[in-house]
Amino acid sequence: MLAALIGYALRLASSGLLDRVMGAMQARADSAVERERIDAMVAIEEIKAELGRRQAQRDVLIAEQGRGITALMRPAFAYPLAVYYGAVIADSLFHFRWNVAALPVPIGDWSGWIISAIFLSESGERITRTLVRKR
Repeated sequence: MLAALIGYALRLASSGLLDRVMGAMQARADSAVERERIDAMVAIEEIKAELGRRQAQRDVLIAEQGRGITALMRPAFAYPLAVYYGAVIADSLFHFRWNVAALPVPIGDWSGWIISAIFLSESGERITRTLVRKR
């Protein structure tokens, strides 16, 4: 029985079936390695693109802050609004007798837009970038 089994295995090996099976296994391994190589190359390119985006963002920030007038734009709007809203919140929470006046109609609307632009734009950008990256 063992001799017949060995004889059958030798006939299969000499017929080329074993070579074809080994060739198919080698092709499957090669394609898996190629897929991994492509995935690694895509990841490298994504990292390079993110580094380039951050470098460009840094360059814009440095260019904006390099001039006196552009460096003062955000603080000129944000600090007075922070003081105003801090006073409103403190007056409301601790019942001081400050009687903080309401902002005039267009300035009150503008203050909401300014706060949204300053604080929410960066968060929105990060959320969008994360959602795009997951796809």
